[in-house]
Amino acid sequence: MMNKVLKGLISSLSLFLFFVISCQTAFAQSINYHAYKYGTHQTSMADGYYARPADVKADGNQYLVTMTIRTKKSLSPYPVKVLSIDGQAPINVVKTRHGSDYDYRYSFRTNNLKHDINSKISIDVPNVYKATHDITFSFDTSNLPKLSDKKSSSSTKHSAVVTTTNGGGKNGSSGADSEALLAQAQSQSDAAKKKQAALAQQQMAQNSKNQVDNERNQKMFYYTVLGGTISLIVLIIAAVFFVISGRTNKSKKVKDR
Repeated sequence: MMNKVLKGLISSLSLFLFFVISCQTAFAQSINYHAYKYGTHQTSMADGYYARPADVKADGNQYLVTMTIRTKKSLSPYPVKVLSIDGQAPINVVKTRHGSDYDYRYSFRTNNLKHDINSKISIDVPNVYKATHDITFSFDTSNLPKLSDKKSSSSTKHSAVVTTTNGGGKNGSSGADSEALLAQAQSQSDAAKKKQAALAQQQMAQNSKNQVDNERNQKMFYYTVLGGTISLIVLIIAAVFFVISGRTNKSKKVKDR
């Protein structure tokens, strides 16, 4: 009877831990993809590291894409690391075991999977191979979940107004036109530089946020698993103590008789 209770407790906690690990990819659509050499449609040497399919979840007006890199034990623990994906740092990085293999799971956000996604990875197999590689992913978009609350981006068109003076005659008008065009070109150049600087700052801010989210999620994952493991150990000790106490009391009763 006691053994059945103990097995029930272990099974319940195991199911709880499995739920914690798998809940991150709940309600996600399984999408196939290919890994190519950077900027081509030729299979990358890193293609064999990636487990299929990817999990794609509609998260507001963006997709949350979760991918898994699976490597053999003989290559050392987690030899492949994602440095960037679609111009951003990976988020929700979780390292787990898959049998004797090592799983490196990570996510990224994008609002468009119809175009190629570029990524930079590092490969470090001790005393064998060490390098960084740029690769390109192409996703199967036939079964993508639908996005919601998609914001429409309207482009603002700027029209240049050129004013001329009548006092300068033909040559004066031409000179004014040239000056106006130069001023317009300079203005557009300045605007482009400001836009690029703003985009760079936004990207840096996004990367910083992704890193913070990644660290927080990693800590929460390990704290949850640690808490479940400690609870399991406590329950096992309590069950064993209960069984031993029951047997001791039973032996005392037999002696008293």
